[in-house]
Amino acid sequence: MIKYLFILAGLLVGLSLQAQPTFEAYADAERIFEDGYFEVTFTLRNGEPTDFEPPSFRDFVVVSGPSRSMSTTVINGQVSKELSYNFTLQPRRTGRLTVGSAQVRVKGVDMRTRPLTIEVVERSDETGGGRDFYVEATPSRTEVFVGQQVRLDYRLYTKVEIQNYNIIEEPDYVGFYAADIRRPDTRLKREIINGEQYFTRTLKSVALYPQQAGTLTIPSTLLQLGVITGDSDSYSLFFGNNIKRVPVRTDSVNLTVKALPRPAPEGFSGAVGDFRLRTSINRNTLTTDDALSITMEVSGNGDLKRVQPPDPDLPATFDLYDPETEEYDLGELNGYRQGQKVFTFLAQPREAGVTEITPSFVYFDPDSAAYLTEVGDTLSLTIRQGSRSANAPPVTDQLADQSGELTPLRLNTRLRSGEGSFWVQSSWYWAATGLPLFLFLGLLVYRRRLKATEMIDPAERRRREARLMATRRLDQAKTYKSQGNSRSFYDEISKAMLGYVSDKLQIERSDLSKDNVQAKLKELEVDQSKIEQFMGILNTCETALFAGMDQAAKMQEVYDQSLDMLAVIEQQIQS
Repeated sequence: MIKYLFILAGLLVGLSLQAQPTFEAYADAERIFEDGYFEVTFTLRNGEPTDFEPPSFRDFVVVSGPSRSMSTTVINGQVSKELSYNFTLQPRRTGRLTVGSAQVRVKGVDMRTRPLTIEVVERSDETGGGRDFYVEATPSRTEVFVGQQVRLDYRLYTKVEIQNYNIIEEPDYVGFYAADIRRPDTRLKREIINGEQYFTRTLKSVALYPQQAGTLTIPSTLLQLGVITGDSDSYSLFFGNNIKRVPVRTDSVNLTVKALPRPAPEGFSGAVGDFRLRTSINRNTLTTDDALSITMEVSGNGDLKRVQPPDPDLPATFDLYDPETEEYDLGELNGYRQGQKVFTFLAQPREAGVTEITPSFVYFDPDSAAYLTEVGDTLSLTIRQGSRSANAPPVTDQLADQSGELTPLRLNTRLRSGEGSFWVQSSWYWAATGLPLFLFLGLLVYRRRLKATEMIDPAERRRREARLMATRRLDQAKTYKSQGNSRSFYDEISKAMLGYVSDKLQIERSDLSKDNVQAKLKELEVDQSKIEQFMGILNTCETALFAGMDQAAKMQEVYDQSLDMLAVIEQQIQS
């Protein structure tokens, strides 16, 4: 019942967020000639308007408008409605002119748009010597941190009509994790470049997440444009009859990628960007026999693949298990990809009492160049004593119940000779007599081993179990290989190898880099050839995951190499 209440509460929160109306102004030009014109649009989202009032437009001539347009979109089950008021304006003079705020009333509340500034310049007699069209690859920023999202826009600049385009050769984005932005801002704009007016439009946008520090180069991209060659009385982008196929190539782009500041704070998750945390539990009251489910939802615009499980802030009197992880694509917000990673922890209390937990999430904020801590809601827990004692091992580790019951021994029964004496002399008699003692001794040894295991430092425990965990991941990778799922295969191989060196060589996840791994293996006197083979496996996985190359034909070879590398490195480290 509580589970359904949480789901209902989440739906209500989502609906309330969806219902928030916004009112924005957009102009298709920021700089125009004095005899030019531009369009301004006032858009209301998720609201029913009344009493719309446009600005005075005192510095402009209203060529046409207002015209109304409506649209409805559904993304991941969320419905969004838009109502737009469009005006075509022509400036009355040169200078920096302002389009004032429009006003609309929604549910009795007045909403205003922000003013827009338009720069109006005189037309120069020296114009006309520039290119008729070209495409630029423009990053949203040229100096970033490792893991920070960069939006790369492929923008078309043209003075002639373009019917269509086709990307012939796109770079592999080596050194980045790359993902297409599904809904880039493709609205037509007017811009003045070197004294000439161009029509511009974003053809494609890509979200890039740099994976290593240094100077990374995005090679040029080859496109083919369908250029209209006939005369036209009016400008109409992407429409025409006489088409000429023309190849164009963008210039390469360099990005400066900075490493994260050191030392990273305790509990750093590996997340870089703007993030939010939501927490919930499946129950507030439980016994020491019950399991507690803790859900931590991390949402933001950074590289979610780098995000490690956050700290649920449980007392030491809880047994905590590795979380289940799910990842979701939330679409785009303000031109950047948004995602969500959900961690579900399972925990069990060993002692009764009342306690509070405050889960937290540590991430790096590129805007402030600082590590920030996002603190979740404080969650109260009331724990009653169940049948499980405080010193008992976790329920999942307890011995299985016996299938039958032992019959109590009859102390007052006379032992008879002859035919009935076979029971006393048989092995079954002695097994039944000694079984309780053996069970008691076995349980005693088990508890001592469990206690000794709990006393081992967590880092030392991870070091001991490094190969076991890596082997389990390789088994999962083998399953993906048999299914033909190459992306999941290489993801599992990468996690197996990086997780192994992180645990075995005790390298913090935030400090994992190719240079650190190579240096650590050299310190342990691992053969250089084996180090190069190990790094080759990581490079193959990186190419398959981050550069968009399938690498399906190499799965068996990479799997065999990974098994061999684990055995060789383990042997050389031990020796």
